[in-house]
Amino acid sequence: TLERHYHAHLVTILRGAGEALLGEKIYPVRDKDIITIPGRTWHQFRATEGIPLGFLCLVNIERDKAILPAENDLELLRRDPDIAAFIRS
Repeated sequence: TLERHYHAHLVTILRGAGEALLGEKIYPVRDKDIITIPGRTWHQFRATEGIPLGFLCLVNIERDKAILPAENDLELLRRDPDIAAFIRS
């Protein structure tokens, strides 16, 4: 899911490989990677085709629910052709 939160969180890739959208950049991810996601940062994970992607998301016990993008958020993100091709909303 393309989402963001007010809280920061940490994601540990447990298995597989893929890519992660963090803000305005796309990064490759693989097992044993640790990703820090700042609060209010759009993010989405995608597995490499044919390779399951498993991860653990660590957050504070007092966390907020995910915020999904509004149409104007999607318009801004889709200005970058790489991000437009990556996101699935």
